[in-house]
Parts: sequence; C-alpha cells; structure tokens
Amino acid sequence: MMRKYKVSTEIVTYIWAESAEDAAKYQSELIEQEQLTLGKDAQQTVRFSRALGVKFLEAPEDISCTRNPVEAPRPLDWLEISQDGLSTVALVKRMSKRRVYYYEAVTGTERSISREAWSRWAANYTLHPSYERILPPFIAAEAIRLHEEKGLLRGTSATPESAIILAVLEKHGYEPSDWELRNGYWAENFVEKAIAQYILEKTPAAGQPANAGGNSEAEWGDIQFSSNLPTIDDF
Repeated sequence: MMRKYKVSTEIVTYIWAESAEDAAKYQSELIEQEQLTLGKDAQQTVRFSRALGVKFLEAPEDISCTRNPVEAPRPLDWLEISQDGLSTVALVKRMSKRRVYYYEAVTGTERSISREAWSRWAANYTLHPSYERILPPFIAAEAIRLHEEKGLLRGTSATPESAIILAVLEKHGYEPSDWELRNGYWAENFVEKAIAQYILEKTPAAGQPANAGGNSEAEWGDIQFSSNLPTIDDF
C-alpha cells in the first residue's frame, strides 16, 4: 500500500511596511514579477500523514527517479538485449503479482515471463527505466514507416505529423498529460527528432544521386528488427 505524505511549500519573507496589507500586496507583486520564486525562495516540508477524509494528490510514479528498476519493474521500462551483433527490445506493458507482460519488438507480440526471470534479464542486460525518458528505437521506426506509407517524408515539404506520432505512442502506452500536449511532450519530441534525422540522412547531398546513401531498406535497419533476429528466449 502506498504511504501518504503531506507536503507544505511556503515562501517566507520579512518586509518593512506601514501595514500588514501593504506587506502582503508587496509580496504578491514580487511573486508576480518573479523576483520571489518557488525554486529560489520556497521552503518545503514533507510529513507522513494519517489524516482521514483528506483529498490527497497522487504523485507520479518515479518522479524522484529513485526506484530500482531491476527489483521493482514498472510499465514502460524496457530491456535491450544485444548479443553477437544482434539485438532485440522488450517493453513492459503491464504487471501482475507474479509475472511481467512485455511487448517484444522482434515478433510484435505481447509475451510474459516470471518476475524472477525478468529480474535476471534486467541484471545482465541493458535496462532503461521509464523515468529515463528514452524511447525504445522500434517506436521511432514504426512512426517513420507510417509516415513513409502516407508519403509525408517525400520532397521539400517532408515533415513529421503530430497525430501519427501520438497514435503510435498511445499504442505502446505513452500518453501525455493535458499540460504536456500544450507545452511539449517529451516522447513526441523524441520521435520528431528521430524523424528529422531520418529525413536529413535520406536527403541526398548536392551533386549526389538520390540513392547515394544506400537503399531505403538499409537505412535505419538497426531499428527495424527484421524477422530473422532471435526472440528474447533465444538469448
């Protein structure tokens, strides 16, 4: 059961003024002008609370980035296994008391494994916790493929399409908050940068033929996970 904590954040300032009202208004103006800020001037107190009937705010998982992902896996953690020049990725989709359910990039299917076995994999290979904010490469590859199918990456008007990117992210469990949609979603930005890099590599330099860099199948081949790659069980 998650423990509940009460957090108080205050900006305490001492002001010379003719009245309490003048002091309060002046402090408000300093805050509005960002001369007093939470980041610079606030003091925060955290206490464990047993209060009943209180509406608690739910803190996001892993916001402190202190969870040990090997011992306590969570959805959107992902495992990267490389061996003998081959690689595959497993993205945690959901958890049960005894098993980890993951999406395997090679087969495009959801599979499961015991928590103990997952922990052994996680201890021996490269594990990316969800709070690391790095996407599995197959997600960018899928977004690029969909863009190519719709002809959005051709010609001088080639550009990422936000709706396609967000649909791919949602399919794999990445959902932005309303604030992130308005101000920028890290996962969408991550995919947009990958697409921009793909466009840049695909665009021939001046004086070079369009296929100078090799055929399109070869480009981004390291993240397309062709069917001849082994599954995680093969490792």
